[in-house]
Amino acid sequence: MIQPKRVLCIHDLAALGRASLSAIVPVLAAMGCQPVALPTALLSVHTGGLGTPTVQDLGSYGPAALEDYARLGVQFDCIYSGYLANEEQTALVRRAWELWPDALRVLDPVMGDHGRIYSGLSDGVCRAMQGLCADAHILVPNPTEAAFLLGKDPASVPADEAEARRWAQSLAGPGQRVVLTGVPFGQRLGNIWAEGENSGCLYTPRCPRSYPGTGDLFAATLTGGVLGGASLCQAVETAADFVGKAVFASPEETRYGVWFEPYLHLLAPPAPKKVLNIVLVEPRIPQNTGNVARTCAATGARLHLVGPMGFAIDDKKLKRAGLDYWHLLDITYYNGLEEFFARNSGPYYYFSTKAPARYCDVQYPDGCYLMFGREDRGLPEQLLHENRKWCVRLPMRADARSLNLSNTVAIGVYEVLRQWDYDGLLAEGHLRNYEWE
Repeated sequence: MIQPKRVLCIHDLAALGRASLSAIVPVLAAMGCQPVALPTALLSVHTGGLGTPTVQDLGSYGPAALEDYARLGVQFDCIYSGYLANEEQTALVRRAWELWPDALRVLDPVMGDHGRIYSGLSDGVCRAMQGLCADAHILVPNPTEAAFLLGKDPASVPADEAEARRWAQSLAGPGQRVVLTGVPFGQRLGNIWAEGENSGCLYTPRCPRSYPGTGDLFAATLTGGVLGGASLCQAVETAADFVGKAVFASPEETRYGVWFEPYLHLLAPPAPKKVLNIVLVEPRIPQNTGNVARTCAATGARLHLVGPMGFAIDDKKLKRAGLDYWHLLDITYYNGLEEFFARNSGPYYYFSTKAPARYCDVQYPDGCYLMFGREDRGLPEQLLHENRKWCVRLPMRADARSLNLSNTVAIGVYEVLRQWDYDGLLAEGHLRNYEWE
């Protein structure tokens, strides 16, 4: 299994209401990341219309938690921070950057909205936030925050898309990426991104209602997209689509935030394709191995060839049987069974005419290995005897010695794929000159 991207999320935690960590953690988890919440403060409710919250400052917790993670050797792929209430919390972000210098730095400079800077933020905090913005890798400001960072009146907004692009590009220092979110253009909102000399704008419909926490949802989705390998433009598109769908489907009661939970499935990465391994032990006939290689290439199975083999790898008969499928093949070579077992961990299923159980009575798990012996004598009997419960056979007449090796492999492969519902394979074909009715 691939280790998920680990994201250190430095934000406040509102227990009631969909904002800050309450929104960020499920979004990142749905996108296949491992969010590690580092709350800067605990709030009974978020500050978007539910009254004055009970607040518990966690000033001493953050630094101690960072040192715990460093002592444990925990590695973070991304450090994602948002609202910072005081200068100690901005220093906390700096310390995280120092401890994990290779992590992607995503900064949502939460300082204001709707044309004004939040009243609780001191000038010192705002200056410290400006300093963080200069050293972040990705900035996700709204128009109010962007105006402040550019030295403009926080109430000003870009007049059109061209000006919004200039704002975003002015904010983007060398090597930085900027996404200016939620710029109002009549009945539409613009999300403007800038990366080097490139920039773009994605428009979405403007909801007549304003929900708290939309910025957190957008920035978290953007972060998950970038960590998943998406370009900045693609990540903006994913974030805007997700937030837009959730906003328009949310109840008119706005105080509790966006009802995003029913749409988390839209963010989930596709399940990884299952892996089937085919192992030929000491094959003798190049045409058989070529045919098996073609079967593996056409189905996506991995091929393992265990020597010594009865032919050279560049044998023309081998290549001819595999035709032009070799570029699709994932193939590994081994000097012998000892090397093969040292480099792989199973589970193994041994196909043999001597086996006591039928091949179709077994449930094959993801990552399994189907083992096949040489054409003239099969797999070593000692290996079979030591692994009785994993040995399977193809039924055949009592007076028949065996099936052809490549045919046996094909039957085994397609039984496993049938059980997996032909994961990742085309289920229908098309005529060249006609259409199926």
